[in-house]
Amino acid sequence: MYFPGLWTAKQIVLDLRRVFGSKPSEPVFVITHHKVATVLIRKVMMEVSEKIGWRYSSTMGVATNIPSKTDLLHVIHGTVSDSFFQSRNKGVRIIRDPRDVIVSGYLYHQRCSEKWCVNSDFSDPSRPFPQVPWPLVDADLAAKEEFVSRLDGLSYQEKISSLSKAEGLIFEMDGFAKITIDEMIRWKDNDYVLTIKMEDLVEDYDSVFEKIFRWMGIGEVDIGNCLKIAITHDMNRMGEDLIASNPHISTGELRKWKDFFSPEVEEAYQERFGEAHKELGYG
Repeated sequence: MYFPGLWTAKQIVLDLRRVFGSKPSEPVFVITHHKVATVLIRKVMMEVSEKIGWRYSSTMGVATNIPSKTDLLHVIHGTVSDSFFQSRNKGVRIIRDPRDVIVSGYLYHQRCSEKWCVNSDFSDPSRPFPQVPWPLVDADLAAKEEFVSRLDGLSYQEKISSLSKAEGLIFEMDGFAKITIDEMIRWKDNDYVLTIKMEDLVEDYDSVFEKIFRWMGIGEVDIGNCLKIAITHDMNRMGEDLIASNPHISTGELRKWKDFFSPEVEEAYQERFGEAHKELGYG
């Protein structure tokens, strides 16, 4: 029942959408990783959720469950607890060739303004964010100390920028990229989670997003409007000026690792990650 003055017009519309729209029978999640379509998915899913009346929430750190009053949880850095990992919650995860995760991180971290990346104040011995990035906030102190010790008192950005290309790529392998790659290969395929390669999403944008929306339980009546929202964020439809102005896009090229991996870098990758790319379905 509606009592005038108790709700805004926008809230009334959202409540009606939750009642009559395509609310999922159970809450769902989407997992991305740093430099793995995070910004794209966040923008699309926030706008889609508002459009169809879903309650969207996100977490920067480790996800232990899907919070109450949430229809769609976005696990931004892909870090989840064992209980979340073993649950039967339905969701989508986005992966990327780990070699391109390394290259993309190497390029991005030399110019980004993210607090953890430009922080050079390590005075707090408990190592909170931004001394360490969000995925390590709930890690034990030893893991935090290991991350910080590699910085030699510099910010992550200062450190990686001071190195040669090969050294910088190897530094990234042992830094944020390692967190991402470890989380990507930790997941095992199951019937509840739809795995999407970022490469496929970019190259077959409309059909892959439609597949994601249907998997999440978005109703037929809303699919068209959701696709219209997604299309507005398609890099392939953006002009060069718009791409150049986006700080999260390094070159506009999705696959870059072959141009950056020297024999030295390739050997370092093999030592650390072996056939991780093949485990994820990349040749």
